[in-house]
Amino acid sequence: MSEHFGDRIRRLRLARNWSQQELGLRCGISAPHISSIERGKRYPSLDYAIRMAAALGVPLNALCDETIKLKPPKMRSSPEELPTYLQNFILNEAATPYLQAAHKISTLPEADREFLTKLIDLVVQQRQSPQPTA
Repeated sequence: MSEHFGDRIRRLRLARNWSQQELGLRCGISAPHISSIERGKRYPSLDYAIRMAAALGVPLNALCDETIKLKPPKMRSSPEELPTYLQNFILNEAATPYLQAAHKISTLPEADREFLTKLIDLVVQQRQSPQPTA
């Protein structure tokens, strides 16, 4: 039996031990709407599908293409598990472009992710090292 979009949403949600309400809070969709999507009674709009994929930490095509093996990334269950400075960063609207970039990087193939991570580390190291004065 083939797995539909809602089955994949449910499987990822349960893998994180989230209720439908928790997923709804993370992506701004009502729990009853998520329930109807999971049961195959409704199909999400593109915007809703993108928001659910982002909340679950997977690329959108992983939810749509049943040939793609779902391997959910490790995620913390709650933002409160993060240090306070990271909680504040996440809640700051100015952080949105950085969080979106981080999500895009997380959906890349592993080799590309590793390359970009090393590149970012090198840039940070270069900026943190003392600059010679003229």
